[in-house]
Amino acid sequence: MKVSNIVVSVPLLSPNDTIGTALTVMHAKNVDIAPVADRQNGPVGAVTRNDLLSALRGGAFMTATIADRISRVAESLSPDDEIAGLPGAGVPALVLDGDGALVGVVSLEAYAEALRACITEFRAEVSSIMNSAECGIIAIDENGIIVVVNRLAEDLLGIRSIESIGRHILDVIPNTRLMEIMKSGKPLTGQTFQGRRAPLLVNYAPVIRDGRVVGAVSVFQDFSRVEEISHELGIVKGLNRELESIIHSSYDGIWITDAEGRVLDINEAYERITGIRASEVLGLTMQELVDRGYFDQSVTVLVMKELRSITINQTVRGKKQILVTGNPIFDENGKLYRVVTNVRDVTELVSLREQLTREKEQSRKYEAELTHLRSLQVRDSCLVFRSKPMAQIVELAGKMAEVDSTLLITGESGTGKELVAKLVHRQGMGDASPFISINCAAIPEQLLESELFGYEGGAFTGAKKEGKPGLFELAHKGTLFLDEVAELPLSLQVKILRAIQDKAITRVGATKAIPVNVRIIAATNRDLAKMLREGTFREDLYYRLMVVPLHVHPLRDRKDDIPLLVRYFLDEFNRHFGYEKTLSPEVLDKLVHYDWPGNVRELKNVIERMIVMSPGSEIGMESLPDSIHAKRRLPAKGAHLKDAVEETERYLIEEAYRELRSWKKVAEALGVDRTTIFRKATKYHLLEG
Repeated sequence: MKVSNIVVSVPLLSPNDTIGTALTVMHAKNVDIAPVADRQNGPVGAVTRNDLLSALRGGAFMTATIADRISRVAESLSPDDEIAGLPGAGVPALVLDGDGALVGVVSLEAYAEALRACITEFRAEVSSIMNSAECGIIAIDENGIIVVVNRLAEDLLGIRSIESIGRHILDVIPNTRLMEIMKSGKPLTGQTFQGRRAPLLVNYAPVIRDGRVVGAVSVFQDFSRVEEISHELGIVKGLNRELESIIHSSYDGIWITDAEGRVLDINEAYERITGIRASEVLGLTMQELVDRGYFDQSVTVLVMKELRSITINQTVRGKKQILVTGNPIFDENGKLYRVVTNVRDVTELVSLREQLTREKEQSRKYEAELTHLRSLQVRDSCLVFRSKPMAQIVELAGKMAEVDSTLLITGESGTGKELVAKLVHRQGMGDASPFISINCAAIPEQLLESELFGYEGGAFTGAKKEGKPGLFELAHKGTLFLDEVAELPLSLQVKILRAIQDKAITRVGATKAIPVNVRIIAATNRDLAKMLREGTFREDLYYRLMVVPLHVHPLRDRKDDIPLLVRYFLDEFNRHFGYEKTLSPEVLDKLVHYDWPGNVRELKNVIERMIVMSPGSEIGMESLPDSIHAKRRLPAKGAHLKDAVEETERYLIEEAYRELRSWKKVAEALGVDRTTIFRKATKYHLLEG
């Protein structure tokens, strides 16, 4: 309570006012003092009731002035002074504000009432505090009389405060040790005491004032409650140890501050990442650390402002780059309680990101290369033809593209068996599916199995430790072209047959089968039926491959294709070498009538050779290889007589016309009439040229 609560406003008296007037004013305001002012209404002192009454007893009259009774040393108070802190001798007194202006007066009676109110309020507060305590409290004065019994003491001891206060302690609690404490003047703790329902833990302490024991107090606690609190404390300590262990064993750095940004804890990972020791920063605020140059910025400060999770890049001591994420933690009232920051070394993240980028780039590179290789495998699957035999082959290839049956392509070397296989694949599965080709005659027998079926790591000396997939796996959901299949060793033919039938393969050195979905197209220039009779090719594999046979005729049997092939190869090599060379009609005629034992492959090589070797823009007869210039060889041994006669007859007529350029002269040179020559020239399609 403050002075302002009991101040009374009193009119100012003049030094010329009488004693009677002053007493009347005091009586009207029920005060013991009245202020006296000068002519300018400035207070010059005060008169008290006691001083005026003493003057009357000394013989003064009521009409006498108060000028001689003014006290110029009267006490003055401030409106903000606390009542409880006022000295009793200082009342009654004037009350002046901070500028020295009169506010009023405080009378002795008002002061006494205020003190009684303060004491009553104090007692009520003490009683509330005592009754709110989580322990029982009993206090006695120096005579052993009970002065305090709180509510919990009533419950624990089975007594009533209204009946106990004012009585001697031994009359209420005979076995208490409070009187011993009064005599010894020393506290006694950790004692047991039997309560109404359960054992109690009690502490005794003397009350000492001015070096003298003036009382004693005992504090009781329910022992079971103490055990419960102890158990809860043990659980909390265990959880704290567990949490601390988790924080300090984390691989990521952890930094913890309170709501004011003051550092509470950091773990070892943070010390490892940043080089900052806990002893350097504990107890400091984040703003202080930023100001001292530890960090360029603080995520904790940002979280304190925005009250949400924030992630930033932070520079430690101007060098180390780290990635920090600050997370706010709120208490049950929604107020910020802690800020926990997770830290990751950005250098390591950047390294991992760069490594991942390199791996992705390498993967994309391999994917692009694989796509390119696949496209190369099937891109050249266009056949150039005009002859009826090739038209029949293309028609059959189109039908085979609609199914996944095994296909066997036969024909001489260089006839384009692989092109036919690619055509079947392209029209059926498309460019996106793998087309894997292997020449069975080009790979050593001891390596062919690992190429086809792959191998596990360490399967044999020189094998990659991570292993390698075979061509069957690479051709999964695509086509595997086995060129020169007749060259497969018998031991490997068994495994090929099993892979075709089971649609699964087993790597070399492995025990687990790998399912594969592969279409098999095989090709050979050898007579498999003859090899079957000789025992050099397995019968079961032969019939498995011969589901659909397809024979590609040699180039000498489809001469209608030669002019188209010549033009195709001529354009191809002109583009490749940057030339614009042409072919003379005589050279083309020679090429058409040549037997081409090497088939299309030989034709392609001859065209390339002539383009490179010819001196001018037109390729003439001088650029033809000697093998084509030479006289036409005799019909092949074993040819039918009729075919041999027709072949020789055509050759003689054709060569004679090329030299003489007149059918009449040809008839004369060959010793037959002109009608016969025209009839045979028509038969052999020589008039069309």
